[in-house]
This record gives sequence, structure tokens and C-alpha cells, in this order.
Amino acid sequence: MIKTTSQSQQDDQQDHKQTTAQASQQTADQTALQKKQGNLISWALIRERVLRQKRPLITAHIIAVFATLVSVPIPLMMPLLVDEVLLEKPGAAVQTMQNMFPESWWGPQLYILAILGLVVLLRLSSLVLSVWQARQFTIIGKNLSFFIRNKLMLHLPRVSLTEYETQGSGGISSRCITDVETIDKFLAETLSKFLVSILTIIGTAAILLWIDWQLGLIILLLNPAVIYFSRSFGKRIKNLKTRENAAFEAFQESLIDTLDAIQQLRTAQREKQYFSRVIEAASELRNSAIQSQWKTDAVNRLSFT
Repeated sequence: MIKTTSQSQQDDQQDHKQTTAQASQQTADQTALQKKQGNLISWALIRERVLRQKRPLITAHIIAVFATLVSVPIPLMMPLLVDEVLLEKPGAAVQTMQNMFPESWWGPQLYILAILGLVVLLRLSSLVLSVWQARQFTIIGKNLSFFIRNKLMLHLPRVSLTEYETQGSGGISSRCITDVETIDKFLAETLSKFLVSILTIIGTAAILLWIDWQLGLIILLLNPAVIYFSRSFGKRIKNLKTRENAAFEAFQESLIDTLDAIQQLRTAQREKQYFSRVIEAASELRNSAIQSQWKTDAVNRLSFT
């Protein structure tokens, strides 16, 4: 009876230990999962970091809108000058200048010089606003790229040695440099054009519908087809950009490995063989970059056609 009670107590202790061990393992797994999720860099996290920069983001978009508004009238000045001055059909522009200047100054010379001065002023204003806008969006993009690189640097000490051996120093450095730079460039270009593009589409649609609603409706209904084809080409461009980054990674890794072992290679008189491999990787990078660059430009031009 005593043995049975003692054995029962031992069984209870073992069950308690097993339960405690399972609970500890679950806690450790949850902690590891939370750390892993905390180290993940997702589009949701990137969007959150972008939206945190509310003040520079709002300022940049306001500047972008003003830069667009200033640049829009510039191409219209020459036709206006031809219609109202050269063809002698005075309109609102001539009337405005006559209200601003004395009657003794009136004449084609005044109108031409006034329009020329206005065009120069608008171009300078557009230039200043465009540079200011580019600076604001660059600050936003570089802050985001610093955040991503900082997160990567904090994650690298926890990476296993096997992963370092598998990826190689070139692959890891490419992730921290080339891939982050690609994200930075994409976000800077997207953010700078997003609001302006939406407002441009709305304004163009309103003008088309106001001039001729039937023709405007036909043109607007063709836009979804253009968007569909642009997205189809965009998926292919994404693959080309991935190949370009992979080629850059291969070139960088080949170059780093060769430079790290340059002393041994010179001793063995094999540096030419290894540098020829680096040249082959550079050639592959060139071909991938050419394909990515011109096809990306073609898709961008197609989307605006």
C-alpha cells in the first residue's frame, strides 16, 4: 500500500514536470514566434512607417499639387499669345494686361513681353517647387530605408551561422543594400506621383465630360483596359527586377570572395581565372539591367499613352 502511494506520488511529480516542460516549451515557442514576427518586414509595416511621417508627407503632397498647378498653364501660353495678339482676337489675357498697364504701353510688344515674363516666372516657380517636392519625398524614402536597414542590422546577430554560409557575405550585403535601395526608389516614385495622378485623372475626366459627355465616357471606359494591360506588363517587370537584383548579388558575392582570397590566389597564380568569373558575373548583370531598364521604361510610357 505504501509502495503504491509512493509510486502514485512519483507519477504525479512526473506528470507535473511534463506539464511544466510543455508549458515552458509553448512559452518559448510563442516568444520565438513573436520575435520572428517582430523581425518581419512586410508591406503593412512599411505602410505604417510611411503614415507615421504625417507632417513631411502632407507637406510633400501639397508642394506636389502646387508644382503641378504651376506647370499646367505653361504650354497654353503660346497658343493664347497667337490667338489674342498675332491673330488680333483680344480676349481675357489682353483685357487683363490692359487693366494692369497704362494705355500708352498697350501694343503687341507689351503683350509678348508680359506673356514671356509670366512663362519665365511660372517655369522658375515650377522648378523650385519640383526640387522642394523631390527633397521632401527623398527624406521620407531615406528615413524608411534607414528603418529597414536598422531592423536588418539588429536581426543579423541572431542569424545562424548556417544561414551565413548558405547566403554568403555577398548575398547578405546585397539584401541590405540593393534590395532596400529598390524599395526606397519604388516608394519615393510612387508616393510623389500618387496624389497628383489621382487629381489629374479626376480633373481630366471632369473636363472631358463637361466638353462632350459621350466622348468623355468612351475615353474613360477605355482606362480599365489600359490599367489591366499595364498590370500584366508590370508583373513581368517585377520578375525582371528580381533577376537584376539576383545578378547584382552574384556579381557582388563573386567580387568579395575574389578580393578576400586575393593573397592566396596570387600565390597560386590563379587570380586571372577568378577575375574572369567576376567579369562574367558583371556581363550577366549588364544584360539583366538592360532588359529591366528599357522594359520598365516601355511599360511606364505605355501606361501614359
